[in-house]
Amino acid sequence: MAAITGILCQVITSDLDGAGTDGRVYLGVGGREFRLDSEKDDYERGSWREYALGELPPTTTPPQLIDVVDPTFNDPRIGMPLDTNSLTKSPVYLRFEPSGDSPDWNLAFAAALLYDGGFVAAFTVPVAFDNLWLGDRMGKIVYLTEHIRRDGGKVLERGQVIAERMTATGG
Repeated sequence: MAAITGILCQVITSDLDGAGTDGRVYLGVGGREFRLDSEKDDYERGSWREYALGELPPTTTPPQLIDVVDPTFNDPRIGMPLDTNSLTKSPVYLRFEPSGDSPDWNLAFAAALLYDGGFVAAFTVPVAFDNLWLGDRMGKIVYLTEHIRRDGGKVLERGQVIAERMTATGG
């Protein structure tokens, strides 16, 4: 059993009409939730964010890295510390809570990478995932069902390719 010291959560909002939102997004992992919020407009149409929760390895510096608001409350080492044993005891998911004038949200990609000083595991949306609408009318949770135990860099590259393709095609 090793303590989880950091989580990197990659979230890409699609570039479809109406995809952006002012709603709140939470990452569920290891039996608890973490709020994915920053000082920026987080889930605007076409946005690509990589949230740092806790401490990431110094070799992990993705291009869209952003610190979360209230980092102490959103640290996997504090309150209910996560460890490698807790990872398989509950599902890993994103939960969306609608709010504001744009209550629906279209997710293009999501991944959560977990670290214990080095890469431990990653959880992503399924490979066949293709833009999912979330909201009160259609459901608010998406499970990150793909479990990857090696090469976290490839997971981040997958999200980067999706974001770059979206930018190149305008949607």
